[in-house]
Amino acid sequence: MSINFIKSIHEKNIDEKTHEKFVRYSVGDFEKEEFVIKKGASFVQIKAGFEYLSVILELMSNMITKENVSLNGMIITKKDILPEIKDFGIEPEKVTGKKYTIKEDMSPERFKEFISKFNDYFLLLNLKSGKYSISVKKSIPKPGKLVEGFVKAKFEKNDFQKIKDEFLFDVKTEDFKQASIKQTYIIEELIAPEGCSPEEARLNEKRKGKIVRKISIDGEEQENQIELLA
Repeated sequence: MSINFIKSIHEKNIDEKTHEKFVRYSVGDFEKEEFVIKKGASFVQIKAGFEYLSVILELMSNMITKENVSLNGMIITKKDILPEIKDFGIEPEKVTGKKYTIKEDMSPERFKEFISKFNDYFLLLNLKSGKYSISVKKSIPKPGKLVEGFVKAKFEKNDFQKIKDEFLFDVKTEDFKQASIKQTYIIEELIAPEGCSPEEARLNEKRKGKIVRKISIDGEEQENQIELLA
């Protein structure tokens, strides 16, 4: 299973997490934030919109294997998860409603466990581990508002191929200095399961349409489309 939900759609391998990425959309055209991959002398940098935060955290949790991980920021939820946080061994510095401010250092193995357990929530966390880092904005964007560069992440240079395969799966170019992906979700139809209530329909109906990907690789443009049913 791909970590990137767009690649999962391309592979027609849809799971519940992929479906949840589209629950907020009705019929219409939705332009998304620019996704940028930049290769430096000793690092690979990603800049992306809010919807990629959980993807980047999971990706990085699979790549960090050596140095401890420093985390600080907020976990934001729709329910009380204080017992879960404490059971994991984290004592929040501050609890405001369902916002949990944490500051923690953990081993790579424990960080991977943390992401596996809590990544379904909103993890507005800055991260540092050797050359790896993540910085995020301080609040969740309002529905329909585009926030460019909501998450910025740095990976080691030897992670380049994995990043390219995950996010530029439909591009033949093997090497580049900078790539930009601008996507538009075109939702043409909502398909609800039969015999369900309006609330169940809202949560379970599939979005049918296409994803238009305008991609620039070192200034060379191309446009790809992916059939959407999620």
